[in-house]
Amino acid sequence: MELVARSGLDVFAHNVETVERLQGAVRDRRAGWAQSLGVLAAAKEAGARVTKSSIMLGCGETPDEVVATLRTLR
Repeated sequence: MELVARSGLDVFAHNVETVERLQGAVRDRRAGWAQSLGVLAAAKEAGARVTKSSIMLGCGETPDEVVATLRTLR
């Protein structure tokens, strides 16, 4: 991950996929909320200039959960 983060790429992307509450139902169980946040934080720490993530909507999340997710990612 550090090698990729320092490779000169324009954007380091890793998706959280959905809000925290729905991770187990929507996402492969081998990946998790905290793990994804850790990957993004580590990439930034390793020197990635820009990090980004994506979430899917329409899986049963509430508007408040979407806002909280976006705030956490920010």
